[in-house]
Amino acid sequence: MNGRHRRTAMLGLVTLLAVLVSGCAKPSGSHKGIVLFDDGTSVQSGSVEFRSLADGSRYASRIAADGSFALTDQDGEIVCPPGEYEVVVVQIVLTEDLAAEAHEHGRTVPRRYADYYTSGLRVTTPQQSDSPIRVTLETNHF
Repeated sequence: MNGRHRRTAMLGLVTLLAVLVSGCAKPSGSHKGIVLFDDGTSVQSGSVEFRSLADGSRYASRIAADGSFALTDQDGEIVCPPGEYEVVVVQIVLTEDLAAEAHEHGRTVPRRYADYYTSGLRVTTPQQSDSPIRVTLETNHF
């Protein structure tokens, strides 16, 4: 192989490598957050789901006892691309026979937040941010 063909082959290899590496990059954006009531207390159980207003894609997570979450896509990859999202917070409580003090799930999330049509929650995730996404549930309407 002469020098010209070697340079052309090397350039092709470098180009292919660049395409492969850039194709493997995950979308940037925030994927960690916290769900709080408007008085600052954490939602202690349940799940949160974000639905993209652009393409309908969904990202979800369980809510930890401190209110934190890390969104994943349907393949379980921790990710949430930048964009605008509708948000629902779902909490299934199976302790109806217990007194309120005996519930271990924390404060109950109002049912309106479990449906995209009634939750009223919207979030915009930025391109790059170290700040957690904050989802705040209003309680003064109930």
